[in-house]
Amino acid sequence: MREHDFIAELTDLLEVEPSEFNDTYVLEENENWDSLAHVSVVAMIDEHFGLSLEYRDLRHCKTLGELLKLIEAKTASHAGVSTTP
Repeated sequence: MREHDFIAELTDLLEVEPSEFNDTYVLEENENWDSLAHVSVVAMIDEHFGLSLEYRDLRHCKTLGELLKLIEAKTASHAGVSTTP
């Protein structure tokens, strides 16, 4: 549920139709994906997942899928669980 709520809020922030938003959606191609959006996303991740990320963590995320994988990895790391087999 947290991920669903996060994605819903992110679609609003980026002004994207939910039907267009999938793992391959390229964040950098959205005109609203700017420094203010980065700050907002960091705050949203803290709110929805209880994770503290920094702007530099987001720089490497080119797609929505990469952003969700980053959140998954940070969540697992925060919980002390390895995400590698």
